[in-house]
Amino acid sequence: MPLITKQQEQFLVLIADNAIDSSLLEHQLNQHCLRAVLNSEPSETSTLLNTILFDLILLDAGFIKLVKAADCINNQSPVIAIIDSANNRQKQNIIAAGFDDYLIRPVTLSKLKEIIDLWDIKNKSTSAFDYIQAILNATQNNRHLALTIFKKLFEEFPLQITSIKDALAHQHFQSAQEITHKLHGSASFCGLTAIQRSANLLENCLISKDYPAIKPHFLKLQQSIDSLIKQQKNILALLKKD
Repeated sequence: MPLITKQQEQFLVLIADNAIDSSLLEHQLNQHCLRAVLNSEPSETSTLLNTILFDLILLDAGFIKLVKAADCINNQSPVIAIIDSANNRQKQNIIAAGFDDYLIRPVTLSKLKEIIDLWDIKNKSTSAFDYIQAILNATQNNRHLALTIFKKLFEEFPLQITSIKDALAHQHFQSAQEITHKLHGSASFCGLTAIQRSANLLENCLISKDYPAIKPHFLKLQQSIDSLIKQQKNILALLKKD
């Protein structure tokens, strides 16, 4: 399997289906200013899901358990089912199984671009409100206190994630675990569930000395923090409104 890397601002998509022209679609999607990884082997798909953090996942319905496993770093990523047809009952079953949307075969470039653009917009447009609501819930709708907490988090989280990264680079795992524990506590208190979950998984890996799993879980935590920081301007502006 080739090495797969992701630039910070890149929208990374996994498409796992054995009924697609992978070479053609991968080239066309990469021309569409995003990074697409196409794969049809179940074992490789499982490895990808557990080692690479994707912004969007499209796969055959049989793979859903791989994504939704508690220890999978992609368990919060939007997942689209690739299916042969869809009546109302099938649609309900797809959503009940844990998928966020569906795409009917044959998978074409136009269909992919449409659903990718849709979920890229959803990911970007709802984040600020979700973060605000989480902390308003934790502060019993005290906007002034929520604003104060956000300002503190925007100062602390980048410093903490950098410290964890440095500690891991020097194999100072105890130090990394202690910083992660503090970050986990802050996220838990504030109700920031995505950051809380990622920090918890990383902390557990550090405690159990599960070294191969540390890097992907750190990357998941780093992306969770980055997602919050990217919304800093929007969050502060919204909370300052009367």
